Amino acid sequence: MIDFQDFFPQIIEDKGFFADAKYESFSLLVNKVNQWISETEAKVINIETVVLRDKDSERTRFLAEEPFIYQFIRVWYERTDEQKDESST
Repeated sequence: MIDFQDFFPQIIEDKGFFADAKYESFSLLVNKVNQWISETEAKVINIETVVLRDKDSERTRFLAEEPFIYQFIRVWYERTDEQKDESST
């Protein structure tokens, strides 16, 4: 059975009045993916970087801001019977 696991960068500093939120680095996120693969012994099929654009055009137009870009890692893997049992509990 094919399944996927998403990995999102964690906020390391909340958004302030004059500053955007700060997120952990992409290299740290890659390290977390590698750790998860090692711990779960997942049979990886594919790893992809997913990029989504926030399309709040009214806010962008009014404040002359660049649209926010969401970037995360998705790991596609073959799920074993043991992993299936764990996910159903």
